[in-house]
Amino acid sequence: MDFMKLIKSLEEFLYELMVWLVFYPRTMVLAVFRPLKLMQYADTELGDADEDRYSDTLSPPIFLAITLGLLHAIEMAGDLDTGYSGLLSDDETLIAFRLIAFAIFPLMFSLRLLRANKVVLDRKTLRSPFYAQCFAVGPFALGIDAASILDGFKFGPVVTFATMGVSLLWYLTVQVLWFRVQRSQGVFRATGNTLRAFLEGLFAVAVLAGIVESI
Repeated sequence: MDFMKLIKSLEEFLYELMVWLVFYPRTMVLAVFRPLKLMQYADTELGDADEDRYSDTLSPPIFLAITLGLLHAIEMAGDLDTGYSGLLSDDETLIAFRLIAFAIFPLMFSLRLLRANKVVLDRKTLRSPFYAQCFAVGPFALGIDAASILDGFKFGPVVTFATMGVSLLWYLTVQVLWFRVQRSQGVFRATGNTLRAFLEGLFAVAVLAGIVESI
């Protein structure tokens, strides 16, 4: 009986792995080129039954986790120096730190939207914007970590900073458009909300990094 359960678990794992191989590129392409539509899709899918959610894409948190995992695998394959020491020199800890760090941005943008809309904060109201934001932060994480990898492969500062700049500009533009849709507000107010949430995220990540580095 235990052997049959093991076989069944192996079947499910293999199938899920193949699903990731198919739907990860699809999700990334949609996130890059049609981010607002994908973020709206994230909202509507949460209304479906658990087994029917995200049937044609990856779930947003899994999408972010796979993105960071793939980038770390490239770093390991290239034997690149991440520049971290102490606790963050461990691969598992570094992956966990990066996942939490990039997840802070979806959290901050979600909280900013809820505060702006004067929505009571609870687990249910937070989930919808957070899941939508995980789709948006995936390409941003890809660009920022890719810039670090390019620097490790000695592509030079111009390529590195250009990659970071394009990624940041894309991410902030998506957020401005998202606030305009969600809040029905003009460009200036949407930009203000975007910059505030982003700076709050940067501050939180800096505090987290300082705590981890001090351990």
